[in-house]
Amino acid sequence: MKHALLGLALTFALPALAQTAPELRDLDPDTLPPAPAESAAHDLTLPELYTSAEPDREVNGCIVPGRPDWLVEMNPATTNERMIVHGMQRLRWKQAVVESGECSCELRYPDWAAIISDFNENYALLDRQAMFEIDMAYHDKAAALRAEAAAICHEHGR
Repeated sequence: MKHALLGLALTFALPALAQTAPELRDLDPDTLPPAPAESAAHDLTLPELYTSAEPDREVNGCIVPGRPDWLVEMNPATTNERMIVHGMQRLRWKQAVVESGECSCELRYPDWAAIISDFNENYALLDRQAMFEIDMAYHDKAAALRAEAAAICHEHGR
């Protein structure tokens, strides 16, 4: 009985399937088939697993601006760029604190947009070796100011 029902179903289903499939000789190789209707089943984009930018946070009474995604994510292709931008940020705040003798929030946490703009103007087109040497120069300059800047910020409770 099962086999009879299966045979009957195939008898009626095969002609219906044959009617919906186009003949290969009727297809024009220069035209594209119509696009399928939009549906969630065809959406293959990955869901967003984290925010588009690091959120701002509070540290010692200061609002610390969040870093852009490319500074947060660990992409090996942008390692040198990230190192230079972070080095520029460290040197910039330490120089500003030492020069002014105060440790205000604006000096301690400079704007990322200005730093990234400076990086794009001055260093973005350099090769990896040149970027590494520049990063080391920023590191050395920031290290020279570290103790003095830390003392000033400690006096101001930051």
